[in-house]
Amino acid sequence: MWFTFVLLQLLPQFALGARCPNRCVCDIKGSAICTGDITDIPPLDPTTTFQLVLNDTNIKILKDRSFQPFSLLLRLMIINSPLDTIQPEAFHGAPQLLSIKLSLTALSVFPPKVFSEQRNLEQLQLDGNRITSISSDLFEAMVNLTELNLSKNRISQLDANVFQGLTKLNYLNLADNQLRNLPRTLFHNLLQLRSLMLSSNQLETLESGSFDHLSNLLILMLHKNKIREIPPRLFWPLPFLSTLFMSANQLRYIPAESFYYLPNLIKLTIFKNPLISLPYQLMGHMPRLQELYLYETNLSTVPWNLFANMTNLVTLNLHFNNKLTSLPKNLFCCLPKLKKLSLKYNNLQELDPELFSNLASLRALMLNENKLESLPSAIFRNSSRLETLDLNNNHLRYLPGDVFLHAIALKDLSLSGNKWICDCSILDIAEWIRENPELISDLDKGVTCYEPYRLEHHPLQTLTYEELHCGVLQTTFIATSAITTGAPATTTLQTSTATTSTRATNAANATTTATTPTDASLLFPTSEHIYVKQGNGNDNGLVFYDTIVLDNGPEIVHNNHFNAWVYLWTVPSTGPYSGFMMALYIVLLVSGVVLIVIILYALYRLHKVILLSGEVAMGENQRILTRI
Repeated sequence: MWFTFVLLQLLPQFALGARCPNRCVCDIKGSAICTGDITDIPPLDPTTTFQLVLNDTNIKILKDRSFQPFSLLLRLMIINSPLDTIQPEAFHGAPQLLSIKLSLTALSVFPPKVFSEQRNLEQLQLDGNRITSISSDLFEAMVNLTELNLSKNRISQLDANVFQGLTKLNYLNLADNQLRNLPRTLFHNLLQLRSLMLSSNQLETLESGSFDHLSNLLILMLHKNKIREIPPRLFWPLPFLSTLFMSANQLRYIPAESFYYLPNLIKLTIFKNPLISLPYQLMGHMPRLQELYLYETNLSTVPWNLFANMTNLVTLNLHFNNKLTSLPKNLFCCLPKLKKLSLKYNNLQELDPELFSNLASLRALMLNENKLESLPSAIFRNSSRLETLDLNNNHLRYLPGDVFLHAIALKDLSLSGNKWICDCSILDIAEWIRENPELISDLDKGVTCYEPYRLEHHPLQTLTYEELHCGVLQTTFIATSAITTGAPATTTLQTSTATTSTRATNAANATTTATTPTDASLLFPTSEHIYVKQGNGNDNGLVFYDTIVLDNGPEIVHNNHFNAWVYLWTVPSTGPYSGFMMALYIVLLVSGVVLIVIILYALYRLHKVILLSGEVAMGENQRILTRI
């Protein structure tokens, strides 16, 4: 029984094999694939052949009624062959065909009526041939055609009526031809068109109204042409357009309001155009836009509201604009869902502290290959989801030590190829690098000092106070034993010089004292320096990350916070200058008291004079009344 079952299964295959010509492979589903040295249509079984594929054969001519015997044939493919001639009635007698593919052949012309019986044809692919022109009545009978591919030919012009009868067409590919212009009414009858490919031609202009009747169009490809200008409102009749490619053209200007009334747009590319400027009224409401590519232009800046109507934007590529020197403060104001922002290979020299403040979803930020010299300390304060940050090959000289404090999700940071100046201001970021080496992907590729010469190529993470001469020698420490007994402590500091400022990474939280500490753990004596820990004792605050050095002994009388620095104001505790200041203070105090007494006496005398004058006036009035 098992043998019988297998035999019954294989019997149709054996029968097919017996009737399948040499150099062809036939299957039970009715498909025949023929290759090799075949010069004519092979004699296949017309009662079982539904699909015929002639791939890589030597067929050079299709004779009249070549497919008439195949009454059940629905799909025909002739690919990669030297076919160069089609007789006028080659497809006559095969009206049932649904799909014809003649690709990668030597065909240059078609007889005008060759497809006159193909009323049922749905798909016609003529790509990769040598066609130079199309007869205006070639597609006249194809009332049910939905897909037409004429790409990768040599067509230089089209008659205005060539697609007039294709009212059901939803896909038209004219890419990779030599079209220089398009008749204004060329697409007016294609009311069902969904995709229109016009890329890689020689188009220089587009006439106003060219797309006026394509209200169902979803995809429009105009990239890789020579378009120098577009008429105003060209895309307004395309309310359902989801993809628009305008890249790699010759546009220097784009008319105002060009991208209005495109609420369904998802992807827009306008890169590789020599754009000089963009109008403020360019982008309309685009709530579904997710990808925007604007790079390789001549823009020096962009309008602040360019992306304001793109609230669902996820990817923004604004890079390779070598003349782009600045970005408006509110440029990224309205992109709450943006995850990837590329600003690499621009000419940016500085960034506003608020530039990224509204990008709460940002995951990847590319700032490499610019001319940034530093970054504001608060620029990433709202970037808690930032994972990848590329800053390599800029002109960075230093960074604030707390610049990455709020980027808690950071996993991949690039810092190489910059011009770090290794002085005392670099210590904070050097300390951060030393504590977070696993976050820096290019630590071994050149995160090193650029200046001064003596520290050139010195790794930032190994810098010390001593190497940068930020400390002062010969500082002594004397403390009474009362510190350990709980009694009030007495501390004496003596130094050879005094510093006027101490670098802090979070000045708002810095509270440091150098006199009479109540906790002995605040002071650590060494042979040459006194190191004072951060005042709040909280390692998470990282005010000074580890320690600071106070280099002077006089009493600190005041501190000031400014631009992430803590200024410590001091006066000498002894000496003639101190005595002079005290004497001056007393003189000023006494002078002030004397002046106050004089003023009070003058006010008292003035009050007496006013009262006396009032009494005299009243007496005079009474005498006058008595006489009357």
